[in-house]
Amino acid sequence: MDSDDFYRLIRTWLTIHLPRARRLSPHTIRSYKAALNALLDYLRQTRGLQLDEVSFAALDHATASGFSIWLLETRNLAPSSVNQRLAAIKSFLAYCAGEDPALVAVWLDVKRIRPVRAPARAPDALEVAAVEALIRAPGQDTLRGLRDTMIILLLFDTAARIQELLDLTPADIDTTAGRGRVTLIGKGRKTRTVPIMDTTGGHLDQYLAAFHPGTPDPATPFFFTTRAGQRHWMSQDNISYLLRKHAVTARQHCPDIPERIHAHQLRHARAMQMLRADVPLPHIKEFLGHANLATTSIYATADNQMVRDAIQHAASSTPDPAALWKGDDDLLLQLAGLK
Repeated sequence: MDSDDFYRLIRTWLTIHLPRARRLSPHTIRSYKAALNALLDYLRQTRGLQLDEVSFAALDHATASGFSIWLLETRNLAPSSVNQRLAAIKSFLAYCAGEDPALVAVWLDVKRIRPVRAPARAPDALEVAAVEALIRAPGQDTLRGLRDTMIILLLFDTAARIQELLDLTPADIDTTAGRGRVTLIGKGRKTRTVPIMDTTGGHLDQYLAAFHPGTPDPATPFFFTTRAGQRHWMSQDNISYLLRKHAVTARQHCPDIPERIHAHQLRHARAMQMLRADVPLPHIKEFLGHANLATTSIYATADNQMVRDAIQHAASSTPDPAALWKGDDDLLLQLAGLK
């Protein structure tokens, strides 16, 4: 089967099968789309395959295995994120096998790839000084600086997952002083409303005045990029890029900022801040949108570990831290439903 068949099946999977047959949420479908885009990026960077050269012939056990390693070591994704992308690729190939028996062998070959094992470790939360330096780094002298400041501040104050932030619309924001809050749509389309600081509300009002003047469309993207005069939803790669960019500036004032920065470190930092302020774990669980308390309890374990690390450090000091497709590739991705 050639590349035409490959992209035809991608399009029907994304636009018909997932939303209509499986009735998956737009959030989940975007996640699956991101996995396919990552696979195409991997094939281009490691195999030299351009979009119109990709077909099912490029997909096998070796490709899927190399893809998972590439996500871990080059994209610096967490094992859980790698497993999510692998699961999306397997789901796509299972659909293709059902559409064409000739593709069953491809699906079974890739299906043999085992999930990446995640090592047990404490959340890599940023310290408060690092968070403050990161928030200050973009500055607010330009519209882009204002936007980036708002993104970093909101990621921290709401402890939102990166996709939860990207899914925000103006209708999800309430900046009323003393009652400010943000409504987030989390995993499984579960909605939760989290309070925000009054200072964050003030920054939100400033952002709304600059980017959503007047009475904004309540369904428009709260954070967006502009292409050809049209507003588009931001991608996770956009957020990752701006965090890495501003971390370079922030590191000049706070050397503790790690070289490998990601949005979840701000979420972890907020959770640790709440824990140290004696907020009960069940309240933190609801704030973070965790399904069970055991997931939240890791922050209590992490805090004990930090105490031990601090003691060890004190003893040791005693004398004796997105490929943008262009040209025809843009059209090809759009036709396949990937943009």
